[in-house]
Amino acid sequence: MYDVEGEVPDEPYAIPFGEANVTREGKDIAIITLGRMVNFANEAADNLAKTGVKATVVDLRTTSPLDRETVLDVARETGRVVVVDEAHPRCSIATDIAALIGEEAFALARGAGENGDLPHAPVPFSPALEDIYIPSVAKIEAAVREVMGYSRAKAAE
Repeated sequence: MYDVEGEVPDEPYAIPFGEANVTREGKDIAIITLGRMVNFANEAADNLAKTGVKATVVDLRTTSPLDRETVLDVARETGRVVVVDEAHPRCSIATDIAALIGEEAFALARGAGENGDLPHAPVPFSPALEDIYIPSVAKIEAAVREVMGYSRAKAAE
């Protein structure tokens, strides 16, 4: 979680394996992610809500086992999905989630899906380039707008 600061419970606790956590609910689009990107996705969802876009954010918490039921439920409920991952696009959890949704929930899609993952390139050494390379709140918002059709609508005007 890199530079995230917050309270840590004193008592022992466990996160259930194979059980995703829906951190916010919305009807327009689902943002599915894990780890550090959950905070970015929630911030992007807050910003999008100000423009009328209500996003569900799913924190996968574990990838094996994967909570397929929650992933497919939110994909079916919203019909639109953005998957955000810090891994390379080849053989990443984002690619796996997109394939799962394509196989199991494609018929209900209202728009193309979008992976908010890294470019297919080595991680840059420069901190300034790394900031551009890693998914950000702004990139998540842009991916949501693309899936919602806002980019195409503005281009048509």
